[in-house]
Amino acid sequence: MKMKTNLFTLLITGSSLLGVAGAANAELLTFDTMPDGGGAVTLGTWLDWNPDGYLNSDYDGSEWDDDAAELFFNDTVSLNDFQLSSATGGTATIVAYERIGSSFNVNEIWRQEVDLTDSWVTITANLTGVDRLSILKTSFTVNLDNVRINEDNPSAVSEPFSAALLSAGLLGLAGLRRRRK
Repeated sequence: MKMKTNLFTLLITGSSLLGVAGAANAELLTFDTMPDGGGAVTLGTWLDWNPDGYLNSDYDGSEWDDDAAELFFNDTVSLNDFQLSSATGGTATIVAYERIGSSFNVNEIWRQEVDLTDSWVTITANLTGVDRLSILKTSFTVNLDNVRINEDNPSAVSEPFSAALLSAGLLGLAGLRRRRK
């Protein structure tokens, strides 16, 4: 009976630790008071902080000198979702990139056209390995806010598999211990 109690305790402890480990780094970057998102990001060219609490592409009616307004993540992140808007509306192209090795070279991993005729629109990305988010050149200002990063994706397959693998390992250890007795 004692072995069953110990096994049950191990399973409960392992499962709870597995759940805590995945959610520990979740962040919501609101840009309400800090233009750098609390140290999680660096603002790139043509992206400015607005005192109303969001970021906006710095379009002033003339052509941008660069291709995109960019948000650089200081660490590689899982990009869950974010919100976009525009006072004048239109379609914007948003691109996510991953860094290649330790160089400044990047690889495009996601691209989406976003219709901004409504007010704030939530874009769901659910990407891993993101180092940079870009708003490609538009003829209007695009606002960016509520960037959610590093939150576990509930639809991901790996989490239930990890829990099953942990449980199987603990059961195997318990079986070995019982066999030795």
